Parts: sequence; structure tokens; C-alpha cells
Amino acid sequence: MTSFPRTTNMCIEFLHQKLTRHVTPLLIIALSILLPQMASAGAWTLEKGHVWSKITVMSQATDQHYDAGGNAIDMPADARYQSQQVYFDIRYGVTDQIDLGLQIPYLSNKFVDKDESNDVATPPPALETESGLGDIRGFAKINLVNSADLVGTLKLGFKAPMGDYREVPEALSITGGQWDFDVVAQLGRSFYPVPVYANLDLGYRWRGEYKDSDPNPDRSYTPGDEIVFNAEAGYSPMDKLLVALKYEGIAGAEYDALSNPGQPETLSQSVSYLAPTVLVGVHPNVSLEALARMTVSGNRYFAGPTYAVGLSFAGNLIEKSVRQGTP
Repeated sequence: MTSFPRTTNMCIEFLHQKLTRHVTPLLIIALSILLPQMASAGAWTLEKGHVWSKITVMSQATDQHYDAGGNAIDMPADARYQSQQVYFDIRYGVTDQIDLGLQIPYLSNKFVDKDESNDVATPPPALETESGLGDIRGFAKINLVNSADLVGTLKLGFKAPMGDYREVPEALSITGGQWDFDVVAQLGRSFYPVPVYANLDLGYRWRGEYKDSDPNPDRSYTPGDEIVFNAEAGYSPMDKLLVALKYEGIAGAEYDALSNPGQPETLSQSVSYLAPTVLVGVHPNVSLEALARMTVSGNRYFAGPTYAVGLSFAGNLIEKSVRQGTP
């Protein structure tokens, strides 16, 4: 989820930042088996030849946003923001210490009238809805510490734009139109034989320059770099069941954006979420996940919960291929 604020008319005054999809994209916990080793969570890496994949469907509908002072207030013009998102994630264990991963999103964003569920008359209908392929993210996880109960991993990631950022209205644009690069330190702890784990992520995101393809007027700018963080803990009260709680967010640096030609505006963004999560093992290799991602605080961000369900698969790709090739 990347933010690109621009103010252009009364209907979108509150939207100084577009939803951020980096904080990606929302990998809470996905396990091949619900045991304390936490094979697919946080700092833990996959075994060599193993693959983990997940499809997540997310939905948000809200009529509130955080203003520059961090207050959750109603949107102007009786607007209600609706977003449906589908994420496909895949990870592969190159070695026991190195994972490679990719995330591909499909997004659909729109504004409606919160009373009548009709499209908002302003901005024009052509700008009220946008859907399609969002920015793609990739990453590599390198495990550096792997003791009996403590795991330390370095995660290197990028976000590649899949199109041009669409300025009006900014929250509807499904692409940021610029590159991001992440460096994240991940620390995980298993409390085995107690079926509990904890994980902490702390990282830095370099935001690339957005180059306006239309030089008249030229609205190119570089969004502020961000601190990204995540703290989570999980507990398995019984076989095939995991409950987890995650606190995550971003804190962005100030930067100048051109709301109007020749009139720079200093902006910043921040948001934090609390996400209670339940995971159920429906098959030795398949897990079903449900979560509610609730905003705790923010600055120029949408307020309110996002609900999601996900289906994940984990298995040994090499072993399966060998078995299929054996007469």
C-alpha cells in the first residue's frame, strides 16, 4: 500500500496521501503447519526447495480519515471510500538461509455517497473508480542468526511501478508511479516447547522520485522516506489453530509536493495498525487466515478497519518434482 498526496479540489482536500500498499501488503502469519517453529513468519526462512504461496482478499469501507493533526474526522462531501484488494504472494527457499519472494496485487478503489451508495458526483465519474494491476513488490530474506530459539534475518525489498500515478483523486490511483527500496532487520524468538512465538521488524524505506509524464504542469516530486515497523506475537492453543496479534505501521519524513504549480506544500504521513489474526490448518499444507486490521493512529491516512481472508499453501517443491519424475 504507497502514498502520493496532491490536493486539487474540495472533494479530496483530505487526501494528502494515497494509501500505502507497501506495508504490504499484509503478510501477517502463514504457516505450513501450526507449530512453534513458525516456518513462514517474520524472521524465519523456508527450508531449501520449499515454496510458500498465499492469496489474500482485503476489503475496506470508511467515511473517516486522519487529518494533519492526527484526528479521525469525517470525509467531506458525504464521501465514503471503498477499496477491494487481492494479493498473490509467493516465496521460495533457495537455500535454508535465503528466500526469494514476490507480491502481485490487483486493486479496485472508488468513492461513493455514504448515504445512497451512489457514485459521488464530484470529481467527474471518469475519475471516481480505478482498478487494475498494482505495483509489484519483490524481496530477498537472508538469515544471519539461527540458534535454537532466536532467529535474525535481513530483508531487502523493492517496489516496482506498474504504470503512471494518476493524480486526481489521489487515493484512487492503483500505482505510485515510482520505485521504493527497503532494508528491514527481522528478529524472531520461539518459546518452544511452549507454543508461542514473537517477531520484531524494523526497517527503512527509500522512496524514489515520481516523474510526472506530463511536464505542463510538472508535478514531479520525491515522497519522504519512511520508517517501517512490525511487532507480532502468536500462540497455538491447540493443534491446527493459531491466534496472533500484530502491531505495524510507517512513519514518513516531511517532503515538499506541488499541490498547485509553483506552490510547494510540506507534507508527511504516518499510520499504525493493530491486527488480531486467526489461522486454521485445513490440510497439512493449507491454512486459512482471517484478520481485522484496525487503524490506531495516523496522519493524512484513511481511518477504520480493513478485513481480510487468506488461503496459503506450503510444500516441498523439489521433493514433489522428484516424486512426479520417479517411475
